[in-house]
Amino acid sequence: MIIKSTDKTKKIEPIEGLAFHYVWQLVEFDIIKNGFARHTYKGDLHGGIERVRWCLSDVEKAFDVPRGTLTAKVLAMRLRPWEMVLDAEQFVHARNSQDKIYTHDDRWLKVGGKTEFYSIKPKTAIARFANSYRAVNRALGREVKITKRLRGQYGVPSMCGTYG
Repeated sequence: MIIKSTDKTKKIEPIEGLAFHYVWQLVEFDIIKNGFARHTYKGDLHGGIERVRWCLSDVEKAFDVPRGTLTAKVLAMRLRPWEMVLDAEQFVHARNSQDKIYTHDDRWLKVGGKTEFYSIKPKTAIARFANSYRAVNRALGREVKITKRLRGQYGVPSMCGTYG
C-alpha cells in the first residue's frame, strides 16, 4: 500500500481494545518507521493509515517539502490487542537504538514519532517486526512499557487515552 499525506483516510467501524502496529518506508529518504496507532481516530478514521499520513505531513513541514510530495510504502500492518501491540513495538525500539536516525538532523525533532525512524533495509524492518511478536520478545517489550509508564514517559499510551 502506498500513502501520501494528501490521501483521504477511509472510515472503519471502531473496535475497542485494538491498535495497529505498522512498519513503513519513507521512500524518498530510504528510511523505515516502526510505530503504533489507535484503531480509529476522530471521525472513525483508520488509525494505521491516519498516523502514516500525519507523519508524512510532519516530515514534509520539517524538511520544507511541498505537501503531498513524500511517499510511504507500508511494509507491514497488524491489528492486535492494544497492549500486545505496545509490547511488540517497545521491544523493537528498545533493542534497535543503534539504527535510529533522529539524532543526525535537527529537523527530525519537529516530526511526531521521531524516535521511531530507522536507517535499515525493508527486509530487516519486516524481520524485526515479525520477531517482536514472539512471546519472549513481547515479554521484554512489556517490561520496557511498564518502566516507561511508571516514569510517566510519552509514547506508551493506555487505552483510556493517557500516556502516563
